[in-house]
Amino acid sequence: MFDFTGKNVLITGASGALGTTLAVQFAGAGANVVAAARSRYDEVAEKAGPNSIGVRLDVTSEAEWAAATARAEERFGPLDILVNNAAYLRLGNTESIPLEEFRRVIDTNLTGTLLGIRAVAPSMRAAGGGAIVVVNSIAGLTAAPELVAYSSSKWALRGLMRAAAKGLARDNIRVNAVHPGIIETPLAYAPDGSPIVPVDNLAVPRNAAPEEIADFIMFAASEQARFATGTEIVADGGYGLGPLD
Repeated sequence: MFDFTGKNVLITGASGALGTTLAVQFAGAGANVVAAARSRYDEVAEKAGPNSIGVRLDVTSEAEWAAATARAEERFGPLDILVNNAAYLRLGNTESIPLEEFRRVIDTNLTGTLLGIRAVAPSMRAAGGGAIVVVNSIAGLTAAPELVAYSSSKWALRGLMRAAAKGLARDNIRVNAVHPGIIETPLAYAPDGSPIVPVDNLAVPRNAAPEEIADFIMFAASEQARFATGTEIVADGGYGLGPLD
């Protein structure tokens, strides 16, 4: 479906369900994959195959971003694609969310994405251009009172994505976002195992498989999307339509 032969891709949050799926699918499409995460990155790289490496990356650390980018360039050359997929979620409304947890969500989801774009932009310029995909969320499109920190970070990401797209346009670097609906990952469930967002009454009454969302992300990163930048792709199973009854 997609051809990424010879392209060098760095994926953050690679140890999660979506990140691992992205690593495997990009590698299967011919890419050289850098699987970046705080843990289990070597395990993901092994799943993705011989043209993959794992690197430790806490996305909130500028030093670790510099090290991860340097390791990627050392192994494969300049980066062509960055998928900002790492995310942290903590339940809580405006009154109940602990301040330190609010800050951690913002630091991971928003600041981590900023640091990633800053780290890879020089590498992409050296490659003659590139594509950055920000994995956003339906929480960045709607009101989510019990996800006040997560929703705040995702709404802010929309501004960051557009500003980066405009700022990097003359460098031939495209920046787009994908807004998934509820994906079948641990992030979809509260600590007690109940779904954070029920989907039974949506147009598509199920959670998305990671592979389905990975296809949208790969499209945004591909040459098929070469005329798009500063764009938001919504893959929410009809969540934005509201309940059917």
